[in-house]
Amino acid sequence: MAAILPWHLVVMSGIFVIFTASHGENSINSEITSLTGCKGDRLTVYKVIFKTFWSREKFPKHYPDWRPLAQWSKLIGRSHNKSYTLWRLGSLASEGVKIFTETGKTDVLDAEAQGNGGVYDEFMAAPISIGVGQTQAEFFVDGNHSKVSLMCHLHPSPDWFVGIDSFDLCVQGKWLDAVTLEVDPMDAGTDEGYTFTAPNWKSEPQEKIYRLTAQYPNNSANSFYYPRRHKLPYIATFTLLKEKEYELSEIFYHEDTAKLSPQKYEYVEEETNLVHRGKIEPPPKFALRPNVHNKPHYKSKYPINDPKKNHQNSPIPATFNSPQKNTTKTTTTQHRRPKLRRGPRNCRVTEWSEWSECSRTCGIGQMRRTRIVVKHARRGGRPCPNLVIQKWCGSAKCVGVPTRYFE
Repeated sequence: MAAILPWHLVVMSGIFVIFTASHGENSINSEITSLTGCKGDRLTVYKVIFKTFWSREKFPKHYPDWRPLAQWSKLIGRSHNKSYTLWRLGSLASEGVKIFTETGKTDVLDAEAQGNGGVYDEFMAAPISIGVGQTQAEFFVDGNHSKVSLMCHLHPSPDWFVGIDSFDLCVQGKWLDAVTLEVDPMDAGTDEGYTFTAPNWKSEPQEKIYRLTAQYPNNSANSFYYPRRHKLPYIATFTLLKEKEYELSEIFYHEDTAKLSPQKYEYVEEETNLVHRGKIEPPPKFALRPNVHNKPHYKSKYPINDPKKNHQNSPIPATFNSPQKNTTKTTTTQHRRPKLRRGPRNCRVTEWSEWSECSRTCGIGQMRRTRIVVKHARRGGRPCPNLVIQKWCGSAKCVGVPTRYFE
């Protein structure tokens, strides 16, 4: 069993990150970026454990302990590639993020279809009805969609939330075994309220997303303003644990395997009338030899023409009983017969079809696309490539269905 390295603490954009990794398998650089991608044919299951620490002891100012109590909305998450952004520090919040951070409703965000805009898996975890609690969910990633983004709304609050933006679980070609991220509250920049229970006051114009600190915004009315503190204690943590890995390989279907049977031949010796029969086995890579023709009953003294033989010095078969002036022509025709031996022909296939629907609406399924052989390889040409490929699909967002594949 591999030894466990000491935890590593990294600070980026106000997020405190604690890593644990198996010795010799994972290493973390200071920028938390993947130098090489993880394998695209591997589906990896992760669990996110969201713990909250919004208590009166840690955050006494304006603590909401009466109608409504301090609590948390449902946790929403996306696994995705680099083309997708759920939210970003220093950027304007989308309409879906605006509605979620102000009300906790996810209608607009949930309208994003899985697989569009770079999203691989959409998932959520149950709300936390008190300030200090825990919830969790599972989700899928693969080598092409190795990032995860998360958001959870503080309630009550004007437009405050905690979250992770595009955290890459693949580091130097390896999946992280475990990582814990300590997060601070964020302001979505869509509401001017300073306190937990402030009335709705739309920001005009909308501000960019920013982090709430003990000194910023520098306003005594701010519920998170603690001028005597150097920094706020973390209000929540996200722990990401690798649960399981699945492997999916491309499926190769070579139809030439069934169609290229051994080639039969037959010829008759003129002097003895002996009949010779046999088979010529095709060479590797499902290709016919260049000088083998599919003519099973071609009768000649030479079953396979050889351009190196001097046919002008060979006896003319008795079947060519014609005047002398035609004998030369016939012999010439016999000599030119190697022209029938065409060069190799490579296999030709159609373009890929569109991806099929996922085989399962809940859990791990497969999507496939196919292509068809237009012309098969002949005479040593390049064999046909794979005709069917498959990839993982599905979601861990299953209602009322036990997730036995995590066991």
